[in-house]
Amino acid sequence: MWNPARECTHDTFPATRPARAFAAALAAVLIAVPVVARAQTQGEDVVTEPASLPAAPALLVATTPPAAVIVPPAEPARPAESGTCGKAGLERVADAARRGTVRITTHTSWGAGFLLDDTHVVTHFHVVDRPFRLRVHTRDGLSVGAKVVFTDAFERIAILELEAPIPGKALELATSAPVIGSEVVAIGVPLDFGTREDRFPAHHRGVVADRDDELLSIDAQVGLNYTGGPLLDCQGHVAGLLIPPPSGRAEWESPMGHAVPAGKIREARASVGKKPPPVTTNIVFGFATAFAAQFERGKGFVGANLGMPMLFADQWEFLPRVGVFALVPTTDDPRLPIARTDVARIAADMRIGYRIPLVSSPASVSLVPSIGAGWNWEYTEEKTYNLVLDNPTCMSQTDPCSFRMGKNTKESWAHAGALSVGLGVHVHVMTFGYELRVLPSPDVKFIHQVSLGLSSF
Repeated sequence: MWNPARECTHDTFPATRPARAFAAALAAVLIAVPVVARAQTQGEDVVTEPASLPAAPALLVATTPPAAVIVPPAEPARPAESGTCGKAGLERVADAARRGTVRITTHTSWGAGFLLDDTHVVTHFHVVDRPFRLRVHTRDGLSVGAKVVFTDAFERIAILELEAPIPGKALELATSAPVIGSEVVAIGVPLDFGTREDRFPAHHRGVVADRDDELLSIDAQVGLNYTGGPLLDCQGHVAGLLIPPPSGRAEWESPMGHAVPAGKIREARASVGKKPPPVTTNIVFGFATAFAAQFERGKGFVGANLGMPMLFADQWEFLPRVGVFALVPTTDDPRLPIARTDVARIAADMRIGYRIPLVSSPASVSLVPSIGAGWNWEYTEEKTYNLVLDNPTCMSQTDPCSFRMGKNTKESWAHAGALSVGLGVHVHVMTFGYELRVLPSPDVKFIHQVSLGLSSF
C-alpha cells in the first residue's frame, strides 16, 4: 500500500526540472500582469522588483495564492468654492458685477457700492462721510439721489436709501464665508470715472488668504477706487464689502486686500430703521488754495490766495481768504535816470458764492457766481538810479571828472476797500475762476484776477 510519508524526497526525474521551472515562471507572470493593470487603473503606483525564482517553484505556484492588492478609497472631490472659478464662474461674476455695481459721488469723494435691494445701496463709510449732493450712478447711465440711513459703530458699513427705486439689479449676499484658498473677484470703479461699458466696473481677481468673523483678507492689492465695492465669490454672490488700506498706509504698502464679511452686511441691513439715521451737519469746513494773477493799467501781479471755505446747506459757499501778490518787473529803460518800482499787495476779503450744479456724472461740475468785499494794502518802493558827479567844477578845469551812481528810494503805503464780483467753475475739487475787483478810492481802480485752485470740497 502506498504511503505518502515514505515517499522519497529526491528528484526522480531530473531531466524534467528545467521545464517545470519555466512553467512556474510563466504562471507567475500571467498572474501578476492583471493585478498590476488593475492597480494602475485605480491610481496606485506599483513598483516592481526583479523576482528571483523560488527554491521549489512548483510547490510555490501550487500552494501560494496571489497577494490581493488593497486600493485605498479615492479622496473626495474638493468643493468648487475652494478652487478657481472656471469659465462658468467668471461669467456669473461678470454678470453680477455689471448688473449690481454702482458708482457713488459726493462733493468731496467718490467710490464704489452695490445694490442691496431695489431701494438700498451698500458702500463704505468713507465714501459718504460728507454726504453733500450724494448720488448713485449705474452702469447704464441712470443717476439717482440718495441719503445715508445707516452707519455701523466701526464706521465701515454705510447703507443708502435711494430717492427712486432701481429694480432688478440687486446682488445676493453669500450664505457662508468663502473658504481659505477659494478664488474671489474684487469689483470697483475706474480711476478715470469712465462709464463706458468696457470700463465700468473695474475688477481684480484674488484668493482668500485668511478670514474670521470680522474680516476677510485676499492676496491682492485693491486700490482706493475699489473702496465700497463688492467682493464676489464664484457664484456671483457678495462675499464681502471692500474697505480701504489700513489707516496711515498707502495702498502699495499694503500687500493684502480686506473686506467686511457678508454676515456683517446682513446684520447691518437688519438694523436699518431700528435706530435713528446718522445726524449730518449742514456746515462743512474745508481748505482752499489758489494760484492767481492780477492785471491793471498795464501792470501784472502774480501771487496766491489761501482760504478756509465753509459750505452751508449744500450749495452756499463762504470763503474768507488772504492773498499776497507781487508786481512783475518790466524791462528797464537803459537811458538815465534808471527807475525801478517794487510793489507788494495784500488782499483780504470775504467771498460768498452759490454753487449751481451742472453735471453730476461722471464728475461733479458746478458753476459758482460770487460777490465779495474786503480790503487791500499796498506797499510801494520806488528806486531811482542816476549818475552824480563827484566834483561839479571839474567841467571847467583840466582835471578829469569822476562819477558815481546815485540811488534815491521812496517808500509808501496805501490801503483801500474793495468790492468784487466773480464767476467760477468748480470741477470736483478744482476751481477755475475770474474776478473783477473794484477799488473805489482814492482813485477808482479796476483789477482783473484769474485763478486756478484746489479745495477740499
